[in-house]
Amino acid sequence: MSFRSIVVALFIGLLSSFVSVADEKAHVAFAIPADIKPLLTQEMLAVEKGMKELLSSIAKGEWDKAEEIGKQIQASYIMKKSLTKEQMTSLHNSLPDQFIRQDRDFHKYAGMLAYAAKARNADITNFYFYKMNESCIQCHSRYAKERFPSLSKKKEDHSHHTHKH
Repeated sequence: MSFRSIVVALFIGLLSSFVSVADEKAHVAFAIPADIKPLLTQEMLAVEKGMKELLSSIAKGEWDKAEEIGKQIQASYIMKKSLTKEQMTSLHNSLPDQFIRQDRDFHKYAGMLAYAAKARNADITNFYFYKMNESCIQCHSRYAKERFPSLSKKKEDHSHHTHKH
């Protein structure tokens, strides 16, 4: 997989917060080169839009549209087309190995979602949408705490309490 797509998972996944990340020590800071930040921002906005469109397409059974969006996310949007070889090298050298692995998984899930949508399999398509969103939350919790502080704070879990009526 090209490293042009390794930054896609950095700022997406704003759709839900159903994954709790408890390891506060897992935060790893790294600096994105200044000349790449504007492209990253454009990329993240495009992926966020794609994720929202995926949610709607899956719910409506618009399989061709879901497949196309999954393929676009798998291949990246802007970064792949815009970065020079030197920028790619600079970016790759600034990223932690765990980030690269998480990003690779995210793109794999997008490809699997596209495949499931092509097969018109709602259950599997939903599963890979979940896996993509979970990847976003894990990445944001680890690498973008300043941008998404509510993902990095432990909150008391009230969802497992039973209420008697």
